[in-house]
Amino acid sequence: MYDYFEIQAKIGITKHMGGLEATQNLLKWCKVDNSDHVLVVGSGNGVSAIKIHEMTGCTVVGIDLSEDMVIMAREKLKSSETGVKFVVGNAENLEFSDNRFDVIISESVTGFTDKTKSIPEYHRVLKHGGFLGLNEVTWISNPSREVDEYCRRVMGLMAETEDVWLSLLMESGFKDINSSVNRMNQWKQMKGDFQLQSMDFFKIWGRFFNLYLHETEYRKSANHLAWEALHIPRGFNRYYGYGLYVGQK
Repeated sequence: MYDYFEIQAKIGITKHMGGLEATQNLLKWCKVDNSDHVLVVGSGNGVSAIKIHEMTGCTVVGIDLSEDMVIMAREKLKSSETGVKFVVGNAENLEFSDNRFDVIISESVTGFTDKTKSIPEYHRVLKHGGFLGLNEVTWISNPSREVDEYCRRVMGLMAETEDVWLSLLMESGFKDINSSVNRMNQWKQMKGDFQLQSMDFFKIWGRFFNLYLHETEYRKSANHLAWEALHIPRGFNRYYGYGLYVGQK
């Protein structure tokens, strides 16, 4: 069966906690302007990377592990958007030279990687004085074993506490680290997701129904994920939120 990411990648869903507001905060804290060369790790269908370019005028490279997502992202580019490009890439083994980027932004992606590999890679490809901005799922209170196992089993997510995220950045060489942990507001999150996906709303659902009706493996995977969603451990939402973490090389 397809995993959580593959189900989303095939229909082109890209979302992150905190929505566009969280992205804007990271850009502000990382002091992004039109002279910066920015790497977006886990760019998905490209919508956030394109918005970052439009809001700041910076040059953006977006990477994603899914070739399907990269293809969809490239399809969104207008002929005038020469400051954005998308390539297939792995956060744990970035195919860029040392000291390449002014800023790296990664939202709801690094938590799904081996963080002892990805975060040092971010540090390596950043220029001296460059900024890393992360938006990642963060435990607000210690989760029950059932909740932690659910996240790992259903989404492949290895969430961390704020202290662990801060330690990971420090151990990778980042300094002047700032963080802000926020509780989840489901209605606000839905609004933020829609803001990011509004242009693709009908395409996404069109792809979903086409795959669901015509591809057996996708239908089984989607049904299984829906079953898991109906059996979320009790009190799940009170354990987690999202943390914004900014560090400098």
